[in-house]
Amino acid sequence: MQNERGAGKQVGAPKDKKSLRNFWIKTILLLALIAASIAIMFTLGEYVVNSEQKQVRFTEMIRGINVPLFFAFLGFILLYILVESIKFSYMLKCYTGKFRIRTAVKVMFLGKYYDGMTPFASGGQPFQIYYLYKKKDIPRGAASAIPLARLMVGLFVWCLFALVLMSVAPDYLKNIAADQMKIDVSVFRIVAWFSIALNLSFPFLFGVLSFFPKFTMKVTAILIFLLKKMHIVKKKYAVTKKYVYGVREYCTTMREIILKWYILLPLLGLSIVESCINLCIPFFAVCAIANVPPAADLLLEIACLNIISQFTAYLFPTPGNTIAAEGAAFLVYATLMARPGIGSVIGWVVLIWRFFTFYMFILSGIGINTFEIIRGAVRNRRARKMQQQSL
Repeated sequence: MQNERGAGKQVGAPKDKKSLRNFWIKTILLLALIAASIAIMFTLGEYVVNSEQKQVRFTEMIRGINVPLFFAFLGFILLYILVESIKFSYMLKCYTGKFRIRTAVKVMFLGKYYDGMTPFASGGQPFQIYYLYKKKDIPRGAASAIPLARLMVGLFVWCLFALVLMSVAPDYLKNIAADQMKIDVSVFRIVAWFSIALNLSFPFLFGVLSFFPKFTMKVTAILIFLLKKMHIVKKKYAVTKKYVYGVREYCTTMREIILKWYILLPLLGLSIVESCINLCIPFFAVCAIANVPPAADLLLEIACLNIISQFTAYLFPTPGNTIAAEGAAFLVYATLMARPGIGSVIGWVVLIWRFFTFYMFILSGIGINTFEIIRGAVRNRRARKMQQQSL
């Protein structure tokens, strides 16, 4: 137990040469993807934007920023982080009896980091479960319930927001002047509808499957058998045992969450607040960088465009939806070019929005892991010296 707690201080840090090498390979590839996405985004800008609205230079963009509105943008970023951390803290209180603010903040940041490192942004919850169970000595059921409940409720609320905005908001993609865009982006709306339906089905599907554990375990065993035939899985028995046991634990946890639905009500309220904040972040990014006055119609338009771009990007299997998120956001937000002062800074709006909502978490995770690797190496060296001196 003492060794586990000591290891818990090294948050997600690789422990051997092979995992260390894999960590740096993944990190370098992700940074390369980020660089490529930025290059592609501004290349698209040269193709899409009219010659009269060329993207301004970085120094011109900085000089034109509305400082109070930019601080409002940063304030909403901090508020988003706070609400996300409170959600984890509340769930920790429900299952462990303590709020554990520091643990909640770490779980939130590490979840964002591992989402960015994995295809479809799918690695955050598994690592959060591992971190809570192995590193913080939280029982397996509670460690599974906390991230899963937060994910299911948050995803359900976010999809409901998307349905309302896609149904009620004006169809901005069809009301673009022909000379404003060189490509048709209305297809993004169709893709977004499909993505919303797919994401909305996950909470219901997982909820239903949790009440049929035997069926779910059989399906898992069949999938592993097929993967064995495809030579993707090597050790069939070990993998089947591991994942069938994991599915059983998952079903038990999900049933407990559903049956104790009343504890999810505060989480539901926090998720609604979080979704509102999430929609305000790109709005204040546009207002601050383009230096345009905030307006209700602009907020509605940007909220709708934000939903379309994000749900479109969800379908692409790149780590953290990199490249897809930047490209889709730029093409969809380029519809704002009809508004004075916005078309020439769309690229910078997307880049700064993406930096504070994605790149920042990736860089923080890289920094945390690098620090832990260095600290672990220093501690090992000191331990070897003390051992040599004792001999």
